[in-house]
Amino acid sequence: MVGVLRFGGRTGTALGVFGVLVGSGVALLLLAQNTEPPGRMILGGLGLLDGVLAAVWILGLPGVSALILARAGAGLVGGVGAMFALGLERGLVIALLGMALLIAALPRARLPMLLILPGTFYLMVFFSFAVGIIAVISFMKRGPYGGIRWIFTLENYQRALDPLYIQIVLTSLWIALVTTVLCLLIGYPVAYAMARAPARWRNTLLVLTMIPFWTNFLVRTLALMFVLRSDGPINGLLMALGLISEPLPLLFTQNAVILGLVYGELPFMILPLYATLERFDFSLVEAAQDLGANEWHAFRRVIWPLTLPGVLAGSTLVFIPSVGAFITPDLLGGAKTIMIGNVVQYQFLTVRHWPFGSALSLILMAMVLAATMIYLRVGGRERVL
Repeated sequence: MVGVLRFGGRTGTALGVFGVLVGSGVALLLLAQNTEPPGRMILGGLGLLDGVLAAVWILGLPGVSALILARAGAGLVGGVGAMFALGLERGLVIALLGMALLIAALPRARLPMLLILPGTFYLMVFFSFAVGIIAVISFMKRGPYGGIRWIFTLENYQRALDPLYIQIVLTSLWIALVTTVLCLLIGYPVAYAMARAPARWRNTLLVLTMIPFWTNFLVRTLALMFVLRSDGPINGLLMALGLISEPLPLLFTQNAVILGLVYGELPFMILPLYATLERFDFSLVEAAQDLGANEWHAFRRVIWPLTLPGVLAGSTLVFIPSVGAFITPDLLGGAKTIMIGNVVQYQFLTVRHWPFGSALSLILMAMVLAATMIYLRVGGRERVL
């Protein structure tokens, strides 16, 4: 595929022919290893298009660029189809060959934008396609034994409007909002102190902030359960000091869920705040103080507005995973604190009501999308960058 790069002259022609022949060879090789009709159709069509492209290139006929784009598009679409007809590995090979042709065929000026193609392709296959399946299933009926009956219905969304599930959604939003506010109140001073620390200490403080990432999130949550239980160190210390006569019910409460989410999501607030504050010009604060502003006015009029992009980025990174959390509420909240993520998990894995679980998943996704749109509307991508 390197042959499609614009070297010009005989070198470009030779490399171009070599590239398309390699594509044809790979397609024919995979074709020889497959006997199923869908696979033969996909690979045979791609091989034929490669052969036509090579012939046009050798003869010097016009329309090479159009054929390259056609081959690239066919490779991408055929690769997605081949993932189901031939298996994941072979489909990815075909799709990546098509992607390589597309990147090489277009002008170099567009290359920076084309670098996002691999990630876009990954999201298209493993996210957008999956979301499409979930969206279709959400309008179907549940089978008698937990399967799917392909009969269109709106019952799942009507059921989602039941006051019980609306209350669960509101509880999820409330817990996520409180978690975000607490992470901001804790994370902003920490990030500010890190940014104001001597340069030789900043990397050390940054590593200390990322230490929680070194352990599994589930392990950290289980450790927090040990701390909060009735015979845990907190209740033991309070009883030893004579402050309480019996253990406090710290575990399996909404406060325990919020504490667990803050404990897990706090680094995601600190890191974008630190990145913003580190680039902040603190001479602006000194100038404001020289003009008569006290510390509070300098913070409110200078520091806060200029660090707002970091605040919005951190708040988004905390709010989105918090609203859909299900491990932390399950372990720390028990049956007393149920969030929308727990209901989705229950519908998919326990009662096997996939259509209703799919409808709830789309509602949760709509909530996350709304939070993201608010972030983009208020903060703007340019200000974050």
